[in-house]
Amino acid sequence: VNIVGDSFLCVYPLRWGVAGAAAATAFATVFSSGQMLMNLAKRKLLPRISIPKLSDLKELLAYVGPLFIITICRLIGFTSMQRRAMTFGTVPLAAYQICVNAMIFFLLFGEPLSQLQQTQLPALLSAGDRESTKSTMKSVLTLASYTALGVGAVTFATLTLGSGLFSSDPLVQGFVKKTAPAVSFAVMQTIMTASLDGAMLASRDFTFIILVGLLTCGIQLVLSSRCGNLSAIFGAFTLRLAVYCIAVLARIACGGGALGNVLKTRK
Repeated sequence: VNIVGDSFLCVYPLRWGVAGAAAATAFATVFSSGQMLMNLAKRKLLPRISIPKLSDLKELLAYVGPLFIITICRLIGFTSMQRRAMTFGTVPLAAYQICVNAMIFFLLFGEPLSQLQQTQLPALLSAGDRESTKSTMKSVLTLASYTALGVGAVTFATLTLGSGLFSSDPLVQGFVKKTAPAVSFAVMQTIMTASLDGAMLASRDFTFIILVGLLTCGIQLVLSSRCGNLSAIFGAFTLRLAVYCIAVLARIACGGGALGNVLKTRK
């Protein structure tokens, strides 16, 4: 729907430009949401819509509030990357747009791993099932490793072999190919981070996530301001995620949080 809308509203016959792209995306989002609601209703899985109680709102805010802070930190990181790339000139900025769009597209392959952790782990953590929790973590992280390697390789191939699909300018293509390795590593690290982040969200260890998120966001801001090329910008992003992963693994190993406590407990 989004692709058809972009063609109709941006290319021909309306040619609305950026406004057309925004309209197509908005309509596609509403359409897909409506389809999901209809499918849920057909399967009798759609809950009855009612006015939420105060207790429901408190429970929702306890979860949404931290997620809002986490999301803002991530948006600040992407904004810092964009602002630094803007200082390099028109051609590097065009190459950056191609690279970051490719990165965002391919890192979405890691989101199901995060959702898998959030779906499987809460019940296991509530039951204190150490063996099942350990087995689930091992399986998801193994799957994440293979996914990261595969998607990273596809990302590299797309940017190096398919740069001509995104720009006809040889200079832009040259910058894209030069930045491809850094983007590939960023995608691989993001997929691994998504799997661990899902586990932390499942354990509701929000205080730790926020504190580490703020720390790593600050690290990225400092490093991004000193980056001299596009590869360095993506490298700073990758380092931010790597520090987060190391902190999460250290917390789990030390028995911190609900997840670390369950894994450390021996029956």
